[in-house]
Amino acid sequence: MLQPLASRLVDLVLPTECAACHRPGTRWCARCDLALQRLELGPDPVPVRPRPLPPSMPPTHAVVAYADPVRAAVSAWKDADRRDLVAVLGPLLDRSVQAALDAAGWGERPVVVVPAPSSAGAQRRRGDAPLLDLATWVGRQPRHSRLRVVPALRQVRRVADQSGLNIAERRRNLAGAMAVNPMWHNVIRDRYVMVVDDVVTTGATLAEAARALRRAGAVQVVGASLAATQRHEKV
Repeated sequence: MLQPLASRLVDLVLPTECAACHRPGTRWCARCDLALQRLELGPDPVPVRPRPLPPSMPPTHAVVAYADPVRAAVSAWKDADRRDLVAVLGPLLDRSVQAALDAAGWGERPVVVVPAPSSAGAQRRRGDAPLLDLATWVGRQPRHSRLRVVPALRQVRRVADQSGLNIAERRRNLAGAMAVNPMWHNVIRDRYVMVVDDVVTTGATLAEAARALRRAGAVQVVGASLAATQRHEKV
């Protein structure tokens, strides 16, 4: 029997296989969801500390270890145009953001949420800024009404692809590479700020982001992430 036209059109528009294991018929299958839950670092998001700890690294929470199927989901979300995976990754970042807020002790003060910036080349390749979209999704959740998500950070010089670099090379690569866009200075100055990233590896990205935000006048900076690599210690 021929597939109904409406069903075929849906298949063209919406992903019809699991982003991690490619099981047909679902964006994220039950088996991979169970595997994701087994990667959780604790009952709640936990503080993570890269070893060695970068001097400017803000206190940062993460939810899961960076291993498959999380690794596959993050890769598909960022680089295979699987923006539908916000339904999977969004709740993880939401939990991490809430844990970071609770630990910061900022009460009901307004908080500015700033995604770690992508390189200009990555933005051109992807056509958008997936981390900004994910942070915006979190900021729209009812319990986060005091959050304001802004793309305040930018890269001010070219940086190499971090994926092939060791710890020392990553830090040198990003040192001084970020700044707050002048149009957002008044939003950052004298505010409590949370920087968000998808994965904490060496901490170089979050450390550089926090340095730039503090330089622009942020009162305090904390971090939140979906995942952390296995070289971290839980605090």
